[in-house]
Amino acid sequence: MANVNSILTQRVKNSPHTSKMAAMAKQSATGNLTSFSGVFSVAELSDKEKGSLENLLKEYEQESRDIQADLQLLISLTSEVKAINNQAAILHGERIKKAHQVLIRYRDGAFTAWLMAAYGNRQTPYNLMQYYEFYETMPKNLRPQIEWMPRQAVYVLASRNGSIEKKQSIVENYQGETKAEVLTLIRQTFPLDYKDKRQQKVGKGFIQNLERLYTQIKQAPGELNASQREQVQTLLQQIQQLIG
Repeated sequence: MANVNSILTQRVKNSPHTSKMAAMAKQSATGNLTSFSGVFSVAELSDKEKGSLENLLKEYEQESRDIQADLQLLISLTSEVKAINNQAAILHGERIKKAHQVLIRYRDGAFTAWLMAAYGNRQTPYNLMQYYEFYETMPKNLRPQIEWMPRQAVYVLASRNGSIEKKQSIVENYQGETKAEVLTLIRQTFPLDYKDKRQQKVGKGFIQNLERLYTQIKQAPGELNASQREQVQTLLQQIQQLIG
């Protein structure tokens, strides 16, 4: 372990953030949590979030005791964990955006192939890139608000077509509401048009039909003869070609 910590410390000494990162590695090696001051932007938890943590401690305490010290520590740790996650999303998004700028000069499919190679799927990195792009469009004084908001809500807000001023207003007026509450507000402010709703309904119907067929075949696999199985395979291949 000592060798690993030594290597990590040496690596961060060679980075642009020498003093801060070296100090973080040193404290981590000695078992101490590092200070977030000047490294991450840590937003204070809302009263609702603090109340939830207090209720958690009260529910699970093993004996009657003063939980205030533990509560303050847990509040601090929760804020820092959120800061780490938010910073990670921004760093991911920035790099995905740069990769997109490089691969857009190549044939169609290059960027998607890179996403699959780097992340194993397309949706997660697309969300992270949208998060970063939206973050960059917001005034700097509102960016801490974005980091405070539920991540899924920001993904949806970033993806909706509509006035940037209205989106900015949603961010500006956020006061610790839950993900469900924010999503409801976004859907009310930026409702999907009829075409989008119809596409969602049709797509959902396709999936439900396929799930039903899968269940039927699974329950009675021997009901299909060789010729029928071959026809099913052909249809599956044709469907695969259609959806890419």
